[in-house]
Amino acid sequence: MTLDDLWEQFLYHLKVRRRSPATMQYYRHTQSHFRKFIGEIGVEVLPDITTTHLRAFLLRLEERGLAPGSVHAHGRALKALFNWAFAEELIERNPAKRLSLPSLPRERQPTVVPEGFKRLLLASKASEQPLRDTAIILTLFDTGIRLQELIELDTEDLRFDRGLLRVMGKGAKERFVPIGVKAMQAITAYIRRERKPSHLGVHSVFLSRTGMKLTKSGVGIRLAKLGKDKGIAREDCAPHAFRRGFAVEFLRNGGNVFTLQQLMGHTSLDMTRRYVSFLDDDLKEAHLRFSPVDNL
Repeated sequence: MTLDDLWEQFLYHLKVRRRSPATMQYYRHTQSHFRKFIGEIGVEVLPDITTTHLRAFLLRLEERGLAPGSVHAHGRALKALFNWAFAEELIERNPAKRLSLPSLPRERQPTVVPEGFKRLLLASKASEQPLRDTAIILTLFDTGIRLQELIELDTEDLRFDRGLLRVMGKGAKERFVPIGVKAMQAITAYIRRERKPSHLGVHSVFLSRTGMKLTKSGVGIRLAKLGKDKGIAREDCAPHAFRRGFAVEFLRNGGNVFTLQQLMGHTSLDMTRRYVSFLDDDLKEAHLRFSPVDNL
């Protein structure tokens, strides 16, 4: 079996498990880079690949200036591939067993903050489709749903009689996410007064100017344009920055991390913790409340 054969079997396994197109592309990206590296160093057969080769691959990526997060992602993909292959008894030795991934710098990720959120709302009122853009901004910040989940929303997924959205998360996992009154009102206003599907077969909630389902890039471009109009950096109003902002504000307002895990559709608590980045003011306030010395 060749390395490419192993990759294809692994990718088929992921497809059967209904992994998202973005996840499939993520693994294919690593496959392409690793194939090129293996060819450069002259490793010809699969059994010859060692842990040293995997480490050298990650080091090569780092030397070429790839961001730490991207290097880490390639490492995770390789570990997933070889761990799966070993468990399936497709290889006799697992070269990823002793592969340690590089540590990631603990940098704060771009996050939508309340002040920026209000500025984006103001900008949306002057956009080409103000009701749609307002509804998108409110929905993202009020629910924390993923961008893919947003664009896949159909009108039948709006369960406003129960204050819920039905979303299909990663791995085609269904969950119901609470949505607040203001966001529901904004979506309702958009549907009644501005949403114009190109034909009766279009059931997506959020549409482009042509009346077809809005794309992921379409949402990103609109948010970037609104942010630019209000002097907000593109990364600080990106779709995933809304998801982080939701997580932070949910906890700030008294929510607990276990409930947050369910709302965000995470399979583990560790995944939820990655999204939460408190500001210095939060830490200072917590210290003022719980300082061991000052509370003596």
